[in-house]
Amino acid sequence: MKWNGRTIGGIALALLGVCSVFVWGALWALISYALAFALLFFGYRFWREADNTFKQICSGLGMFAGLLLLIYWLPKFIALLISVAMILGGWWLYRTGQGSSYSYRVK
Repeated sequence: MKWNGRTIGGIALALLGVCSVFVWGALWALISYALAFALLFFGYRFWREADNTFKQICSGLGMFAGLLLLIYWLPKFIALLISVAMILGGWWLYRTGQGSSYSYRVK
């Protein structure tokens, strides 16, 4: 392993991204978004197959709950995207720092 600025910076950025997933609550946003999309999917599916008004109202309420979850967890979802970008950026820095052509020497 080559220890240079890019390698150390990449490791630090990736670790900061992993920590931010837990600190910013982005992991809960991922779970909530999965639940919200499931509510929207099954609500729409049951809406199309409903044969009476009660079933349409219940599936409409399910879709409304899914939409509210999407809106409520939007800032945490943005935090999740930032965390993923930090992890990928750290990995890119680490990999370019380990490349054989990268060096600090002035020739």
